[in-house]
Amino acid sequence: MKYTIGQQVWHAGWDSFETRLECPDCAGEGRIRVLLPDNDVVSVDCVACQSGYARPCGYLTVHERKAVATLTTITGVEIEQGKTKWRTSDHYRVSEDHLFDTEAEAQAAASAIAAAADLEERERVGKKHKDTRSWAWNARYHRKCIKEAQRQIEYHTSKLSVASIKAKADKNTTI
Repeated sequence: MKYTIGQQVWHAGWDSFETRLECPDCAGEGRIRVLLPDNDVVSVDCVACQSGYARPCGYLTVHERKAVATLTTITGVEIEQGKTKWRTSDHYRVSEDHLFDTEAEAQAAASAIAAAADLEERERVGKKHKDTRSWAWNARYHRKCIKEAQRQIEYHTSKLSVASIKAKADKNTTI
């Protein structure tokens, strides 16, 4: 085994903090303009920078990572299916590739780990959440909903007009 219980080693890791990134889909506007085949231009909410039921805000919240090398003490070892995991004074389980004898080695590894995590998150930011639906699909869907809502408004308005005419007729016949 490379380390012994009670030995001090350097752990390579990172700290993260939130930052805002302009939405790559709407360029910070919170809406997308879609040109339809009949040359109508419609705007739809940007779903990339929308969170839950809130309005789109034009930015994405992402995490920046800062490489950190910390001195820690080995408190235990676990061997499971041929893989060695070390318990340390400030982490539950740490793989051997995150532990180093010198601070310089740990700092270099921490920088690489933080950069890889940043790259992974930035790649995720560039992808649509529902990539099977285009912006044109969103525009078509909302136009269809508007037409259906207008049809229902006309129908229910006509029913109210008939009801009010009948109510007036009933009122006049009872007098």
